[in-house]
Amino acid sequence: MSVSRNSSVQGGEVSLLHVAALTLLGACSRSPPVPIAAPADAAPRVVGEDPIAAIARAEDRRRAKDIPADAQRSHDASLRRAAARARARILDADDAPLLRALEDDDDEVISWASYGLGESCKGHEVTHVRALASRLVSSRRERPLRQAMLRALGRCGGDASDETLRAWLRRGGDTAEEAAYALGDVAALRGSLSTESSAALLDAAQSSPALPAALYPFGRTDGGAGDEFGPRLLAAARAAMGHQGPERIFAVRALGRSAEPDAAAELARVLDGDDFSPSERVEAAHGLSRLRKGGQAALADAIAPLVPERAEGLAGDGFGALMAAVEAVGDDPPRKATTALWAIARLNAPAGSPPALLRRASAARCAAAAKLARGALDSDLLLTCDVGDGEAGERARLAALDREPLARARRAVWLDLARSSHPRVREAALDLVARHPELADTARTALAEALASSEPGIVAVAASMVQAHPDRVFALARSERLAALDPSAPPPTANPARELDPAVAKALAVAIGRPWSPDLVETRAALVDAALAAGLEQARAYADGACKDTNATVRARAAKALAAAGEKDARCPPPDVPGEPAAEIGHSLERAVRVVFDTDAGTLAVRFDPALAPIAVTRVVALARSGFYNHLEVHRVTPGFVVQFGDRGGDGYGGSGELLRSETAPVPFGPLDVGVALAGRDTGSSQIFVTLARYPHLDGQYPWIGRAEGDWNAVAEGDVVRAVRVEE
Repeated sequence: MSVSRNSSVQGGEVSLLHVAALTLLGACSRSPPVPIAAPADAAPRVVGEDPIAAIARAEDRRRAKDIPADAQRSHDASLRRAAARARARILDADDAPLLRALEDDDDEVISWASYGLGESCKGHEVTHVRALASRLVSSRRERPLRQAMLRALGRCGGDASDETLRAWLRRGGDTAEEAAYALGDVAALRGSLSTESSAALLDAAQSSPALPAALYPFGRTDGGAGDEFGPRLLAAARAAMGHQGPERIFAVRALGRSAEPDAAAELARVLDGDDFSPSERVEAAHGLSRLRKGGQAALADAIAPLVPERAEGLAGDGFGALMAAVEAVGDDPPRKATTALWAIARLNAPAGSPPALLRRASAARCAAAAKLARGALDSDLLLTCDVGDGEAGERARLAALDREPLARARRAVWLDLARSSHPRVREAALDLVARHPELADTARTALAEALASSEPGIVAVAASMVQAHPDRVFALARSERLAALDPSAPPPTANPARELDPAVAKALAVAIGRPWSPDLVETRAALVDAALAAGLEQARAYADGACKDTNATVRARAAKALAAAGEKDARCPPPDVPGEPAAEIGHSLERAVRVVFDTDAGTLAVRFDPALAPIAVTRVVALARSGFYNHLEVHRVTPGFVVQFGDRGGDGYGGSGELLRSETAPVPFGPLDVGVALAGRDTGSSQIFVTLARYPHLDGQYPWIGRAEGDWNAVAEGDVVRAVRVEE
């Protein structure tokens, strides 16, 4: 799982690793600097200019050459740290300055250099892995400096990283945990764990004392441990279940990856256990769904105790576990599960219930009804499940539609849902185009209408569908249609000529001509992809404009789309004239600020800390003061994972109208940490997320902006932020 713009233990505890990382990145070293030669293209220092401010502007504008020439060799550690941080975030094509910074004598400089080398490893694996491995061996420090280098190695992936990390894992000590997390990064990049690393991780998980983090990498691949190590993984996970802490969720996840039948009983115990966190219970439901027949049988027994007697029981943090359990039930539920699903589908909210309860009741009732309907659109349960605003019912009907071919009456129902007033339903309906080619001209009609919309999310989804399946928007050419009506014309060929549907072409041309705001990166990039894939006449000019954009993600997508369209060696380098630096530079917050959110789920809060992302924190707090978040809907809740909000459009594609460049940092995301949601590099705006458990794959990939307070597990998708108060 990731935390994209569109698209969630014990929450109050700050992990020791997080404290160590924050301490390291804010530390002041008294060690003498290592003499470092200035890079040849470094910008000269202007007399009287504040060098820290100059570095901040260079970082924000993504121009490494604007970093003062003497910053990296300064005797002032704060300048060297700022320069290393800037280069780690800029990720310039020239990696020599980061490699030099790796040889510095200041811990924070080395950490930022390691982080940057890990993030820019693609295409430089041999050089970066060799440099990081060498620095690891020569470093006299233990924790947390070596942790930064280990995680950087994990981001590189490959056999050399795998072997190096395995050696550090076997070495044990304070660095073993981070080596395990880094092996999880390698596993995710490679799609599997090597046999040697699987064995080393299980040795660490079953050692004395055991290393709970050693189970994490098994959850980063679909294959888990494989048949060879399944029994050992089950044994290690069972043993780890007895130890409370944020890392216990790795054991729960490992049970579902073990593919062992005996794991089902353990997972059912977690799902029904009050002594397990909401995130662990949700993960148990996911694990049972992976265990197929055995998991379904155990789930059938476990789901009944989760069903409340009355709809009022859907409030609180148990709602997420119930919804995860319902979603985990297969398309043909066992009889025991069917009984529980009927009970859920019949939960009635009392008259006069608040919208939040109606929303939860509708979501639960419709999720159960979709399972019981088995694809029947005329099911009474399906037609009457929604007691709220209708969105849950429409989603349930889409799920039922997707089970069979979309022909005749089912096609008409789909088209109605593709025109829904609920953006997320409309987007989900458009997603079905990929799996249902039988929609034919009906799909072209819906895609044309979506591309003509002014809603950025709907346009982005439609454009993505055109890019991925351009055949869906091509129809028989006019010449072929005329020939079919002409008795004297030759018979049709096996491959008749086709052309872009005129309605789609017109709508796509209108879409690329709209003045989308800068923060709608997903929409703008998707339109570049679609226009080129469809062969639109204006596509090349639009793509060339995107190739000169100041945003790195837009340029990268443009280069990839141009290459796919046949342009050899397509490149989109940064423009000579960069964008304006963030207005917050020089005016950012210096102290943490607590913001209180009055929500449908109760009073919650976030303590925004500018230590690592001062621009983002200053922007978000300013938006909170302005009332931006008032009456705003929580558009994404993934139970056990994240709660995400900050888009007034309500579907996760929008923002405040202004872009934020990413202020990522090599720090972990644990329960109740808060970050800026991204859809690629430098795509932040106003959307923020709160993590609900420990998810190491988020570490270093999103700007860390603070800590949340309160029961965020009780928040449900669609809940409203009624009011916001900034505590001065």
